[in-house]
Amino acid sequence: MASAFAVTRNHLIFGLCLPLALLLGYLLADAQDPMSLLIVGSAFFILSIPLMMRWYHPVLILCWNMGAQPALPGSPYLWAVVAMLALVFAVVNRAMAEENRLAPVPELARPLLALLLVVGATMVLSGGFGFGALRSGALGGKNYFYMAAAVAGFFVLGSRAIPPARASWYVALFFLPGVLAILPRLAGWIGSGADFVYLLFPPDFELNAVSSLESLGQERLHGVATASTLVFFWVLARVGLAGVFDYSRPWWGALFALLLLGGAAGGYRSTAITMLIVFTIMFCLEKLWRTRVILIMGVLIVIGGGLLVGFADKLPFSLQRTISFLPLKLDAEVQTSAEVSSEWRLEIWREVWQKEVPKYFFRGKGYHINPDDLYMAGFALNAGHWRNWEWAFIAGDYHNGPLSLLVPFGIFGLIAFLWLLIAGTRFLYRQYRDGPPERRRINALLFAVFLGRGLFFLFVYGAIATDLYVFTGILGLSVALNVPARRKGETPPAGELEPTPQI
Repeated sequence: MASAFAVTRNHLIFGLCLPLALLLGYLLADAQDPMSLLIVGSAFFILSIPLMMRWYHPVLILCWNMGAQPALPGSPYLWAVVAMLALVFAVVNRAMAEENRLAPVPELARPLLALLLVVGATMVLSGGFGFGALRSGALGGKNYFYMAAAVAGFFVLGSRAIPPARASWYVALFFLPGVLAILPRLAGWIGSGADFVYLLFPPDFELNAVSSLESLGQERLHGVATASTLVFFWVLARVGLAGVFDYSRPWWGALFALLLLGGAAGGYRSTAITMLIVFTIMFCLEKLWRTRVILIMGVLIVIGGGLLVGFADKLPFSLQRTISFLPLKLDAEVQTSAEVSSEWRLEIWREVWQKEVPKYFFRGKGYHINPDDLYMAGFALNAGHWRNWEWAFIAGDYHNGPLSLLVPFGIFGLIAFLWLLIAGTRFLYRQYRDGPPERRRINALLFAVFLGRGLFFLFVYGAIATDLYVFTGILGLSVALNVPARRKGETPPAGELEPTPQI
């Protein structure tokens, strides 16, 4: 009797993986070809489905603050793509296991769903969505996508409870990937040998700018500012503000000072203001005015303030640009740059408030943008026939948080977002006040960042399409950290949150 050939699982895996690896290697030899990228991306997506089914929650946390923009049509942010994919797996898991929840905190889910309803209704009434990357005749669809992904991300992040023993690891997983924002700048200094970085991270400089070590300090470093801010948040969550001033562990204070310097080196006033707001809130939450920390801070402020008054105009350009909101004597070029930036923002706010807000107060304008209008605006601006803010006006980039809601979505969009801010602030403060002591620093930091970013959005700068994920990410992480997983009908232990209805 002839023996039959038995095909084992190893044979099958080897027979499938080897040809696939050869094909992908051949396609990656021409990484600039769109069809090659599409095939490679599709293959990796299919292969990642089993991993995503099990690990979609930590993967989304990892990607949330990474700042990556893979080489997909339209270059969307990686967090948004992963959030939409992870929502599918979260829904499937909810159908299979009762403890996998989608909305364990209705007080946060309601304003988010209300905002999403306003956005969806506005999109339909204003001409639908348009994706320029898909050869649509209109633009603006990416903004709708980001807002939907931000809401989806909240439900995914809150769909699984994080074990208390792993809380610090997940917080690090949430904030520390922001360090990768410096990779494009490093790639620019290295040269063409590091161009592969741009397949995942967009360049951190203008195409015609000088990207060399000699230019350090003469241009703004967006990636450095972003990385410093996110690590700044992680340090405060890890040791708190009191731990930064603990002389028995001086390395935390040194790292904190380095992060402040890195944030200032970015050249963005918004970075310094954000750090200052969060620092102030944490100082109040920890009641440090009752300790000797207030004396140390007083000495540092006096010494630092004296040095700034005497030598502010001798600092590098980016550092001067960051502190240009302070009443200091700065280099004339820096002062002019800051004044021009502030003036054109005031001009566009005045123009939008007078012409756009009355027109779209009840029924929002949406994000439907004619690409021909953008092209003509850019052409006229380059020719010197338009003011420098009119291109941003047509694109809907008003550099103002409330206006970024009022014009596209009307008063109902603004009300829904304010509802979210109020509900989120109350929820986060309760977690800080009533949560377990071992998570007190983490909950204090999440509350401080949420409140600080909310104040910054309302009174300094904001764009709802690209900022909403900041708020939903913090809320989703807090839900995962503080709302325990329980089966339906299970009585919560003493001191925990009351059970909430599952959706």
